[in-house]
Amino acid sequence: MDPNDPRHDDLVLELEELRAQLAERDEALAAARAAHDRAVARLREALLASEPALDPALLGGATVEEVEASFAAAKETLARIREAVRREAAAAIPAGSALRQPGRAALSPLEKIRAGLSGR
Repeated sequence: MDPNDPRHDDLVLELEELRAQLAERDEALAAARAAHDRAVARLREALLASEPALDPALLGGATVEEVEASFAAAKETLARIREAVRREAAAAIPAGSALRQPGRAALSPLEKIRAGLSGR
């Protein structure tokens, strides 16, 4: 464009205004991204606090949706592990001993007193 063109100064001024607007929008976008990142980090911390047994390495994602999906998957994994441990523990603990002989625990309080006094 010819610098002597009468529209030159107007176009230069308009270009400067557009550049200023672009810079403002870039700053606003950067601030919005930072706020989003902080919100995702707070969500991640809150979800981890709600399920302390959850390994933080299992909870990932850069967006709210990704973190929520990761949390749901991690909770399902944790529930399966808990169920497996519960089943193993139930199988390892015997229900009771059939060979148990009645002792003083089976006696009534009055019988316990009589047995204690008779031993004197």
